[in-house]
Amino acid sequence: MNKQIIINGSHNKNGNTTKLIQELYPEATSIELIDYTIELYNYNETYSDQDQFLDIINQMIEFDEIIFATPVYWYSMSSLMKIFFDRLTDLIGSQEKTGRKLMGKKGKVITISNGNNLQDNFFLPFENTMNYLHIDYLEGKHYLKQNDTFFTSPI
Repeated sequence: MNKQIIINGSHNKNGNTTKLIQELYPEATSIELIDYTIELYNYNETYSDQDQFLDIINQMIEFDEIIFATPVYWYSMSSLMKIFFDRLTDLIGSQEKTGRKLMGKKGKVITISNGNNLQDNFFLPFENTMNYLHIDYLEGKHYLKQNDTFFTSPI
């Protein structure tokens, strides 16, 4: 079985996204973006010593499959995940040698919300970014929670 790493974009360390991850992937390594300092993308590609974006990327490189997990906030991925994806898209330019190490990895997306209100193109930024980085996009799944039970949503 492939080694999996989860990139958790939730702002709530004990929220439904974390609970979903624990239910679906109890053995997988999980990185909570809220625990890291990830500076906003800038056109100069210069970041302070406090920026930990590359620390996360270096951990991701060690795994075969990357699963991005995010709650749905106002019809979109969380702001933590958006900042992370903004930086991912620049990785090939600013850190090409490191970025190329993601090529050939497999990628998935899982989302959770209280309502079944995703738009048809919700997963498009994930899919396009993974394609850009030559990560094999496998799927995006949306989950709903009712009465402490998670179930997949037919988007």
